[in-house]
Amino acid sequence: MTGGRQPAGWYLDLVVKLLPSARHDWGCAMRAELSAIDSPSERWHFALGCTRAALLQIVRTRAVWHPVATTAAVCLVVISEIASAHVIGQIIPGVLVLALLAWLGDRPGLFGPVRPERAARVVRAGGYALVGSCLLVLAVQGGVSGLLRPGPKAVPIVMLALTLYAGSFLAVTAHAACFGSAGLAAGAGAGLVAGLAAFAVMPFERDGPPLAAALPWHGSWLVPLVFGAPAAAALRATGRTRRAEQGVMAALCAGIFAALLVALLGLSAITFFPDRIPDIVGGVIYPGASAAERHADNVTEALDPYLGLLVFGALLAAVLWVMARPPSRAGTRGVALALLGLPPVALGLSARDFPGAMAIATATATVVCSGLFMTGRHPLSPTRAET
Repeated sequence: MTGGRQPAGWYLDLVVKLLPSARHDWGCAMRAELSAIDSPSERWHFALGCTRAALLQIVRTRAVWHPVATTAAVCLVVISEIASAHVIGQIIPGVLVLALLAWLGDRPGLFGPVRPERAARVVRAGGYALVGSCLLVLAVQGGVSGLLRPGPKAVPIVMLALTLYAGSFLAVTAHAACFGSAGLAAGAGAGLVAGLAAFAVMPFERDGPPLAAALPWHGSWLVPLVFGAPAAAALRATGRTRRAEQGVMAALCAGIFAALLVALLGLSAITFFPDRIPDIVGGVIYPGASAAERHADNVTEALDPYLGLLVFGALLAAVLWVMARPPSRAGTRGVALALLGLPPVALGLSARDFPGAMAIATATATVVCSGLFMTGRHPLSPTRAET
């Protein structure tokens, strides 16, 4: 029998598939040597020896330690951000993390430097401006005293979401990213259109009438734009690059920008126009509550859908990050996409009172499944010029 038809051969085939591309020829030579061994025990001894040699070669290179160091650094930053939020609040740690990411964006690596194309620069600057605006609105809402006030006991999900947004905008516009300029431009533009349309047709601050109610036909003609704009971005990116995965990433980019824009507009409306907040809590609050207490509860209730959209868009940003920076092995990328694709779909399905939640979850699942389908295909080269 040949080496690939026995358990030891199957095991060595798996080991070779996990090797870096630079060691693929060496792995093929080891499989050829294994096929010349007849004794089952000697075959396993040889296969395990190849595994030991491969691990030693990988450990001695920078390729294995760089992702480990990067992961450790990211975990340290996230843990520090969460811990400091319990001591001095979320705003100051958030500003420091965004400043750190901006500094990393000018250095070679995961987050930078930005590609020279105009689309990459505009998307990076625009995305960072939206994230910074959200942080500013949250700071204004908390007031001066809130800058040094410890955060709630719960994990500061909102600040972590903003961090993920910022990191994703830097990563997908960096030199190493496989997201072309055509997809970036189409996705960002469609996201702005979809975001404005979605904010107009959403019930204003949860229980109020939508802004589109004053438009002809109550703004029902805006609803197709919410889902049509990302679809148009996908078609345009696919047509420009002749690569379907670029269209999938353009649709993801549109969804991310739309969610971030709707969240920013909603948070801004609640912060700067507090008199427009409707009475949401009604009789839920305890009897005898003061007007200030009722208003505080109404603000909390009004914030929920916009903060949920903020988190939803951040989860989509993680999926786009994985697609735009595929690892050397397609199987690893597929597993990451499958794991990261579940949370946004689950969040969309769980938002039962949110308008269009089922449609959002279905569209997200479609995009993620499309990304999984194209996992094994060769990505667009980061250095390829697009016409």
